[in-house]
Amino acid sequence: MLRENEERRAAEMPAFFRGATRRRPALPPAPFLVAGLGVAGRAAAEALVARAGGSAVRVWDETGDPPQRARADELRALGVECLLGDDGRAALAGARTVVKSPGVPWDAPPVAEALRRGVPVVDELEIGWRLVPAPTVAVTGTNGKTTVAGLLVSVLAAHGLAPALTGNTAFGPPLSALSLGPPPRSLVAEVSSYQAEASPELAADAAIFTNLSNDHLNRHGTMAAYAYAKRALFVKGEWAVPVAALNVDDELGRELAGEVEERGGWVLRCGQGRDADYRIADCRWDLRAAELTIEAPDGPVVLETTLPGVHNAANVTSVLALADGLGLPRERTLEALASAPPVPGRFELVEVDRPFDVVVDFAYSVGAVSAVLRAARAVATARGGRLIAVAAIVGRNGVDTGREVGAAARAGSDHLILSGTSYRGEPRVPTLAALAAGARGVGGGTFELVIDRREAIARALAAAGPGDVVVVLGRGSTGWEATDARGGAYRLDDREAVRELAG
Repeated sequence: MLRENEERRAAEMPAFFRGATRRRPALPPAPFLVAGLGVAGRAAAEALVARAGGSAVRVWDETGDPPQRARADELRALGVECLLGDDGRAALAGARTVVKSPGVPWDAPPVAEALRRGVPVVDELEIGWRLVPAPTVAVTGTNGKTTVAGLLVSVLAAHGLAPALTGNTAFGPPLSALSLGPPPRSLVAEVSSYQAEASPELAADAAIFTNLSNDHLNRHGTMAAYAYAKRALFVKGEWAVPVAALNVDDELGRELAGEVEERGGWVLRCGQGRDADYRIADCRWDLRAAELTIEAPDGPVVLETTLPGVHNAANVTSVLALADGLGLPRERTLEALASAPPVPGRFELVEVDRPFDVVVDFAYSVGAVSAVLRAARAVATARGGRLIAVAAIVGRNGVDTGREVGAAARAGSDHLILSGTSYRGEPRVPTLAALAAGARGVGGGTFELVIDRREAIARALAAAGPGDVVVVLGRGSTGWEATDARGGAYRLDDREAVRELAG
């Protein structure tokens, strides 16, 4: 009966998914060292224990803070050896494979030593993909990944494909965690460059590339290295992803289009330029919705969406193109795109009883900041208002990209408030100084510095008047502010702060 049910479910799938690659390579050899005990590291360790037993898994993390200690206690109960708070070289003893959490850099001592010894190093995503044999759609790019992945989940769900959202996302589990329950019918994986660069066998059944802009240079060093990590999701040797929706307004997207087609993959080009198969011909929006006209290969497509701005029009277009490429009926796709809710913290309108509007967005890279401010400014200008922005950079890339982000934020707003924030206990002042240096170097609106994030939001709300739009950038739906690098944090959600301060 079980086999009959599986065969019936497979027969009900659209043709592409019925033929999607499901065979996976075997796991790399045990014993395993899992490097990093965050959410992804714990998921990988638990998945490996389920396959190889607790004695075949060791876990290391450079910190011994409360979150890591709590996870280590749970894993020790499964028979896993956990080493916390040292440089990790001893943890490598006897390991035949190192499984790296995405945030662990290549120069972490056990990873660097494994590479020196010739011990294979793979990402948690690679382990998860090998263990979860479901049709996989990957989404990558600097900006827009989370929104595109959310739209894809809505579309695939509308077609009865019951997708699981996974990967480098705050809205779903790590992929290896999905190996511990019933297998999902399909996967939508948001994939960062940190994951792709250590996933040598991962071969998605379809993929979307959004764009490549200045980010993560603290990790990759150069834009060329950053692009190389992204490329691995689309081409490996003579293999290419079978179906790819690519933003050909972007240089890397154009290069990937040629490389995928040379290897036999099907490319759906998206963008605003003439080379696009799916071209954004018109886009009109307010803060709650947008209407798009997309020139598709079979003629114009008019659709509505809850996602304002040209940058979101590009996200919607890529999902429409991929859905068409997968053979999914267009009418149901359009219904799903029209009703798909915005991702929390991505151009999220926060309702306040004031004569102005407030939008919260995660944007902190130069491309994302520019795109969000353009979308908000169009609305403010149309009603005779000003654009007031609060900007910050999360993560460890702020000093490298801060000047460009600061310049873009000042050029795109009428009044800019630069604030500090800390995601993992990074010092606020160096990033804030880089933002300020960039802002000082360009013309545009006025700007000021306010280190405390909540105070910066309060200043923006106090400065706003009738018809204005306030945009709070850099944290989105992040719900905490780090106080140190040892796990200290306190509750801080920009949306909650806006509601409380505006009340």
